Amino acid sequence: MTSFFHEYDLRGKYPGEVSLEKAERLGKAYGTYIKNGEVLVARDGRNHSQKVKEAFITGIRSVGVDVIDAGMIPTPVAYHGIREQGLKHGAIVTASHNPPEYTGFKFAKEEGLAMSREGGMEEIEKIYDQRSFQNSEKDGNLTRTNLKKEYINAVSKKFDVDLDIVVNYGNGVASTVAEELLEKIGCNVTNVNKQVDGSFPNHLPAPHHEKAQQSVRENMNDQELGIIFDGDADRAGFIYNGEYIPEDKVLALFSEEILTQNKEQKRILYDLRASRLVKETIKNNGGEPIETRVGHTFISEKIHQDEAVGFAGELSGHYYFPALNFPWDDGLLAACLMCQIVQERRISKLEDYNSYPVSPELRIQCSHDKKNSVIEGVADKFSDKKITRKDGVKIIFENGWALVRPSNTEEKMSIRCEADTQKDLQKIRDEVERSVKSLC
Repeated sequence: MTSFFHEYDLRGKYPGEVSLEKAERLGKAYGTYIKNGEVLVARDGRNHSQKVKEAFITGIRSVGVDVIDAGMIPTPVAYHGIREQGLKHGAIVTASHNPPEYTGFKFAKEEGLAMSREGGMEEIEKIYDQRSFQNSEKDGNLTRTNLKKEYINAVSKKFDVDLDIVVNYGNGVASTVAEELLEKIGCNVTNVNKQVDGSFPNHLPAPHHEKAQQSVRENMNDQELGIIFDGDADRAGFIYNGEYIPEDKVLALFSEEILTQNKEQKRILYDLRASRLVKETIKNNGGEPIETRVGHTFISEKIHQDEAVGFAGELSGHYYFPALNFPWDDGLLAACLMCQIVQERRISKLEDYNSYPVSPELRIQCSHDKKNSVIEGVADKFSDKKITRKDGVKIIFENGWALVRPSNTEEKMSIRCEADTQKDLQKIRDEVERSVKSLC
């Protein structure tokens, strides 16, 4: 696998791993994969993203494919634009929440469907490696478009609030749309780190980052709700009354909200790292819980294959809303929905949710060539338990569970555990951690 091609997207350091030359070459490969027609291209706010985007577009056009340049916009705005303009392809130059030296690419198909390796990235990588680019007598056309107004209108008509909030944009691209959107639905917004600055001078643009959360708390006075966006606004995190809401509980809250609003799309997707709380809440509200692999491309494909899916979410803060006609990960829409939930006092449901002891994600050093044998060894070690193999190996104990997964990008194994009590959690964690370390 080429160094910057990964399981879910393409990402690497600029310019060492992804140079302008490589971006142009990737554009040639991507354009060759598309063959003809138009592709929408957008970017995030990193200091090098404009140059990378331009090189990428040059490559696409050189093989005869037309490009619509959407400029610097959040990723979900690009997804919405792909659908509204009836396009079959779109690409966003972004490295999401990664440090400032990174760049990357997310590919999407019609209706905002995220492209997986099997769904196209593997073929693009092959074209890239072999340089088997199509020939064209002339360059494709280049046009420009502004997608912000359409997106803001489409989302804002779904919500009506009167709420004071604090929003931390993390110096990411969310601020180009989020403030106007949130004000339009009725919010009085206190802005934090609003200026787009690709060097991320205050903290990494990631909702789970402690500095990002602290910046919100420091600016909260009478406001109940704080919102944190990641670098390209396809993720969001929330602080209520000074406390960060764990993603498990956000998943449960959004699942309950969608199931209450929508009586037909009863299937709810969630990644297999999520707490049992999510499954319980879905069932208690008449929904059908479906556990999936980790990764936005896998969830996106399942959403687009099944019209009965009403909502999906991941512990990383990606939330998808097909029941609201936004079948992609959309941190901006998630923020609006959380505002509505707080406005109508349904946020009080958080107090009723069970809280199961859960471990932080443990990361254990493990070489890439040992990862498969570690998974097989763990499965063998706990063969007397019920196990699932959707993604790594998940072991179901009588009083909890443990998930062991290989990292897609680092030489590490990941472990996450949950149990009925803290004592049970410690026992499960110690046993599984010892096993993984002995195999790495």
